[in-house]
Amino acid sequence: MVEEKICQGCTQSNKCEDVYQRLGRFEGPSVAWKVVVAFLLPVVVFIAALAALEEALAEEVESQAARTAVGFALALCASLVCVLITRTIDRQFGKGR
Repeated sequence: MVEEKICQGCTQSNKCEDVYQRLGRFEGPSVAWKVVVAFLLPVVVFIAALAALEEALAEEVESQAARTAVGFALALCASLVCVLITRTIDRQFGKGR
């Protein structure tokens, strides 16, 4: 393998191997839900808000460009509110962890 060739001349190859073995055996709390909430939830809220606002603004704003701009700005605000609410909830309930 290429990795074995690189490590053959290295004086610290044993230390690297030890570090990788320790990392492989590390057991800690799962961060999957935190990742979903931090990265996926704001995107989903943005897309849902954009779709809903596009429908809601169809009768209110005649220009397609203006409807898109207003919808984008409001969906961005909805995502920002989602992030702020998520942070607040995490601060309130995350203290015990």
